[in-house]
Amino acid sequence: MSKQILWLVALLLTFSVGFSSCAEDTPTADPYENWQARNEHYIDSIAAVATTNASGNWERVLNYKLQSQNQGTSLGGDFDVNQYVYMEVLEPAEEGGIAPLFTDSVSVYYRGELINGEVFDQSYTGDLDTEVHEPTTFALQATTTNGLTDGLIVGRVTALQQMKEGMRVRLYIPANLGYGSQSKTSIPAYSTLIFDLKLEKVIHPIGPDDRSRALQEE
Repeated sequence: MSKQILWLVALLLTFSVGFSSCAEDTPTADPYENWQARNEHYIDSIAAVATTNASGNWERVLNYKLQSQNQGTSLGGDFDVNQYVYMEVLEPAEEGGIAPLFTDSVSVYYRGELINGEVFDQSYTGDLDTEVHEPTTFALQATTTNGLTDGLIVGRVTALQQMKEGMRVRLYIPANLGYGSQSKTSIPAYSTLIFDLKLEKVIHPIGPDDRSRALQEE
C-alpha cells in the first residue's frame, strides 16, 4: 500500500472520530423543558373547552374540599382553574347507577398519562375490554397504616364523587389537585394528570347505613 493511500486512510479515520465526537456532544432535547409553564397552559386550554361546552358532554367539578362553599359542578362566572377538575364524558352512567360517598370504595378501570402522552400508571393494557380486564378497587377516604397515609389524590376523589356506576370519562386534573410541586415515579413536579377513568361499581360499607341494602328494599 503506497504512502498516499495510507495517508488518505488516516485522514478519513480522523474525520470519522471527529464526527462521532460531535454527535455524542450534541445535546438531546429535554422532553420536560418548561414543564410547569406547559402544563399550566394545557390545563388553561382544557378549562376553556369545558366552559365553552358547558351544555354538552363536559363537566367542571370543584375541589370536593371546597364544595361546602360553592356549587360542585357550576360552570358559570369567574373561577380558579386550578381548583377544578374537568371531565369529558365518554360513556354515560348505567340506568340506576349510584355515585359513591366519601366513605365508599370504588372498583374502576383507569389509565393515567402526562400531557406528552407518557403513561405513568394503568390498570389494563391495550384497549379496555371489561369482559377481559379486571377492575381495581380503591377507598376514596385515605387510610393510615403504621404512620403512612395511603389514598387517592384530591382530583380523583373529586371526580369520582360526581360519577355514577357505568360512567366513563376523560379526566383532567391540574397539578394543584394532583401532586403539585412534588415529583413521583414517572410523574414530574407540576404535572397535569390525564385519566381515562371508568367507574365500574360502588362498594358501600356494610352496616346500619348500608346504602346498597336500602336500595334493594325500596
